[in-house]
Amino acid sequence: MFHMLWHTYLPSIFNWVIETSILASVLVIFIMCIRFVLRNWLTPQWKYALWLILVIRLVLPWFPESSFSIYSLLHITPVAEPVVSQESTTIATETIKEIPVIAKEVPAEIDMHTIFLLIWILGILIAGIFIIMTNKRLYTYISKQPLITEKRVLDIYQQCKQNMSIEKDIPLHYSGKISAPTLFGMSKPRILLDEKHVNHLKDEQLKYIFYHELSHYKRKDIGMNLLMNCLLIVHWFNPILWYACRAMREDQEIACDNLALTFINPAERIAYGHTIITLVEQYSTYYQPSTLAHFSKNKIRLKRRIIMIKKFNKKSQLLTAVGFIAILGVSAFSLVDVKAETTESQKQEMAAKMKQEDAVKQEAAEKVASGEYDEKMAADYKLKMAGEKATENATDAEIDQKIAAAMAEKKRQMAEEKAAESDIDKKMAAATEEKKRQMAKENVANKATGEEYNEKAAADYKLKMAQENAK
Repeated sequence: MFHMLWHTYLPSIFNWVIETSILASVLVIFIMCIRFVLRNWLTPQWKYALWLILVIRLVLPWFPESSFSIYSLLHITPVAEPVVSQESTTIATETIKEIPVIAKEVPAEIDMHTIFLLIWILGILIAGIFIIMTNKRLYTYISKQPLITEKRVLDIYQQCKQNMSIEKDIPLHYSGKISAPTLFGMSKPRILLDEKHVNHLKDEQLKYIFYHELSHYKRKDIGMNLLMNCLLIVHWFNPILWYACRAMREDQEIACDNLALTFINPAERIAYGHTIITLVEQYSTYYQPSTLAHFSKNKIRLKRRIIMIKKFNKKSQLLTAVGFIAILGVSAFSLVDVKAETTESQKQEMAAKMKQEDAVKQEAAEKVASGEYDEKMAADYKLKMAGEKATENATDAEIDQKIAAAMAEKKRQMAEEKAAESDIDKKMAAATEEKKRQMAKENVANKATGEEYNEKAAADYKLKMAQENAK
């Protein structure tokens, strides 16, 4: 089981991860270009939706093929499988059944692919353990924080939930040393609020905070952050994906601001922006894992958020159409794989290779039929076939070794059976000879006994006749 896992499944998964990571990097560049071209036409929700295409690209293992894929720029040429005729397949099957297989030992070598595989697995273990321990520590810390029970705060919070049509019970907790308002937890979500904010912020400011954090809940951002972190653990070696994750979180915050502003009066937008600035000034990085949904202190991101707040307007049909077309276009060109196209030269090369294979297999079949295929010819044939298989690995050698061992065992059993039959024939011949010898003795003895009996009978007869004559 471990041998199959190490030599078959893990290398296949690693190759798929590397290929997916390269294609995802191309998609990140493509998304950034689309965002730059349509920067004034895409709403925050559509900008964030573009990153969901990247997540789909990283998660799904298979996509349909298309000639219009953006990945054709990489000049990836898939290896086309040759079409083997039925006749050649039949010959190959008969040949393989008859040809004696000679096992050969393949030296175990640690190549560069194996080294990179080990490094990748080690990186996954380190990143996974770090994220698990960080979140476990955070859960332990948050579980010790008390609930917020102030009536003023709870009334504002309940009003915000009612306005956003949220019925789920999402408790309010003090955040302890986590200074920024945060949505925490996926299955049992809760909102964390600093004690200073509870005591000093005005009612309107608390309302803005609740709208923002509840927007994270409505948009399921915690689950998306957790999924993206799991993908980053697998693709920890790709800096482009780490940058994409940061950009995605930035667009996530702006999209939440955009959703929160739909529940706020237009006259309160400036006050909403001032509240964000106030919170950022008191921001602390203590206990801020990437799986949480919290405010960001980055100045460039903060500037973008303030600009978005100032320019905020309700959804328009034009912007919705542009966003939909952008998502559809990016998906059509990126959620497909490069279609395998075989050129005329490749077809000729494949035909010549198939013809050569058929000739070799036919020759081998004829030699098998005539009984001329000895071990040396089998070794030559095996070497010729091995030259055509550049990717032969230790698993093939092990299978060959098992086949050779089985054939050797079969030959040994046949030799033993032949020797046993020879011994039986010898014993039967000896027994037959002994039987003949005994019968010969019996015949001699019977003959001697018969002669003695005849002589005695003749003497008795003569004596009887003499007695009668005397009377």
